[in-house]
Amino acid sequence: MTTVVADIGETTTLLPGAMMWHAELCGGGILKVRIDRRDKSVNALSKSMLEELERLIAEIRRDTGVRGVMFLSGKPGSFIVGADVTEMKTMTGGAEAAELSKLGQRVFELLETLHVPTVALISGACLGGGLEFAMSCRYRIADDHAKTLLGLPEVKLGLIPGWGGTVRLPKLVGLIEALPMILSGRMLSGRQARSKGLVHDLVPVEALPFVGEDLLRAVIKLGTASTLFQRPKRPSIARLTESIPPLRNFAFRKAEGKVRHETKGNYPAPLAAIEVLRAGFRQPPSIGFAAESAAIGRLADAPVTRECLRLFFLQEDAKKPVELADIPTKPISNAAILGAGAMGAGIALLMAQKGIWTRLKDLNPEFLANGIATARKWVTSDVQRKKMTPLQASDTLDRLRPTTDFSGFKQIDLVIEAIVESLPIKQQVFRELAEATAPTTVLATNTSSLLVTEIADGVPHPERIVGLHFFNPPLQMPLVEVIRTDQTSPAALATAFALTQRLGKTAVIVKDCPGFLVNRLLAPYMNEAGWLLLEVSDPLEIDRAAVAFGLPMGPLELTDLVGLEVAQHVAANMHAAYGERMLPAPLWAALKELATNDPKAAKSLLIGKGSKKKLNPAVRRAIDKVRQSGVYSVPGGTPTREELTQRMIFPIINEAARCLAEGIVSKPEDIDLAMVFGTGFAPFRGGPMRYAESLGFAKIVEILEKLANGRPRLAPSDALKKF
Repeated sequence: MTTVVADIGETTTLLPGAMMWHAELCGGGILKVRIDRRDKSVNALSKSMLEELERLIAEIRRDTGVRGVMFLSGKPGSFIVGADVTEMKTMTGGAEAAELSKLGQRVFELLETLHVPTVALISGACLGGGLEFAMSCRYRIADDHAKTLLGLPEVKLGLIPGWGGTVRLPKLVGLIEALPMILSGRMLSGRQARSKGLVHDLVPVEALPFVGEDLLRAVIKLGTASTLFQRPKRPSIARLTESIPPLRNFAFRKAEGKVRHETKGNYPAPLAAIEVLRAGFRQPPSIGFAAESAAIGRLADAPVTRECLRLFFLQEDAKKPVELADIPTKPISNAAILGAGAMGAGIALLMAQKGIWTRLKDLNPEFLANGIATARKWVTSDVQRKKMTPLQASDTLDRLRPTTDFSGFKQIDLVIEAIVESLPIKQQVFRELAEATAPTTVLATNTSSLLVTEIADGVPHPERIVGLHFFNPPLQMPLVEVIRTDQTSPAALATAFALTQRLGKTAVIVKDCPGFLVNRLLAPYMNEAGWLLLEVSDPLEIDRAAVAFGLPMGPLELTDLVGLEVAQHVAANMHAAYGERMLPAPLWAALKELATNDPKAAKSLLIGKGSKKKLNPAVRRAIDKVRQSGVYSVPGGTPTREELTQRMIFPIINEAARCLAEGIVSKPEDIDLAMVFGTGFAPFRGGPMRYAESLGFAKIVEILEKLANGRPRLAPSDALKKF
């Protein structure tokens, strides 16, 4: 213990030389603990950091001068992001994970039972083990910063909360509110956390440390803070459900049914969480803790957990591409979006939310007004759901400036074009942009089907032109493809990539080619569905096979989602670019002809919803017409479920191998990351290349060679054979 003299008077330092928990005892017996892990850019709880906290708690128990403890982060925008998951890489198995769970439970229970009041002052990300730590404090106060988020996202890593989260969260917010938070990893803003009773108060950012100190002084003086806070009243139906065993069991069964429906049984963590909650709810904490650590031990050894953790590490690695190391980026403070449609308005709002002054330009005043109205509607919805404060909403909309001309574009740092998919129009717009902006302004296109190289043709300073392919809807979809041409400069590429990180996206750098990466890999998958429709007796079995494999939806539903006309256009473009292996199924031409004669009849492949979903009768007529024409003869009998899966998934892997051989992306992990976060490709399988590795590349080549009999488009590529 060391005594020092500071401007505020005499202070005492507990744990001199601490790595993370920097504690100073100030006047009035207030111990201020600055959470600031010296060897990391964020605060993450490792085994050694938990042990250090345990030593600090022991010092607090011994020091009679400590009358209250306040914990606040020394990392701007981050409280505690959770456990240090890098330790999972070196763990020998589930037994070691279970022991770490028990350590965290023990330390947090020591914190919870301290004889002096404790308060967690939450600013920034308070996730996983960070929230479990905060829930162990007697009081929690959050600020209203946009980065302040609270949640237990362990299920996304194939795990469950293991440091008491399943015991404490239901006590604080009730079982009915705790279930969706734990089972889905849903995060709450500070306002949402306050409304649910997870935190005691919500205050402005600058007031947080002062409110925390005032709270402790009040508790020291009065012995309680019950008069300072008004806890939100929980709905009576929720309290009734939790208190009556049959109703509580019904709630658990409903949650289990929903999980099984959504995960198809492919993810064990949510089901394990339900069992732990069931075992520990309204029981002594020791029972819940034991169930937690036992479940952690089992899940840590599960293959699904290994794949989820691998994807997490791939995401982290993707934030710092090797090819962009040490390349300076241009700060983005002013940006512009061209095109006020749903995509353009969504990107513009996303940028405004991240503090970037953004001009939204459209030639059509009516489209522009609609785009701003759409953005305002989204922001209003966020306020209603307490995801942002009214002041944050007002600030966001203030940063969004509508315009119908290029005035002020000389001061713009980066422009993203999101207009109609027409090459001549885009080329003309980029020539106009070259005149309207400074030579150093980065110009990006959001095209999904055109070559960035062709858009940049004839534009002055083509080295500043990149592709930024956002996926729809841009506010929700996590992936952005950053497209580089042969002329794109490293500085422009680095600046565009840095923007994606500021927007909170997962980005993959892709070499310019037709379809880029994700759409190029999806093309044979969706096209094969057109061929399969000519062969199967039950068309819905195609989608069932895809969903059973682990995809969020089948190719028929996906085709309807993007639009049948768009899918036909993409198929034609891919065929023109890549030849016979992308030969469109004859059904697409038949449907196009049918739509010419009867536009309303063939707008979608499927009609109806849920259990009433079925093939559109117009599509059935088109299938019969193709079959009767003799254009296509079915090689073999009706495909089995296994063959359906192989014919949809293996062409993705085949095309992915070609992309790697062509240098479209630099490594297989880029493909896995892009397909998981861009299409929802089964995360528990790790992505297409990881799945291929687990199955064996030689086996896939062998199966494709058999399937290619009568179907030359399925022949394995030379690139695949070299794996």
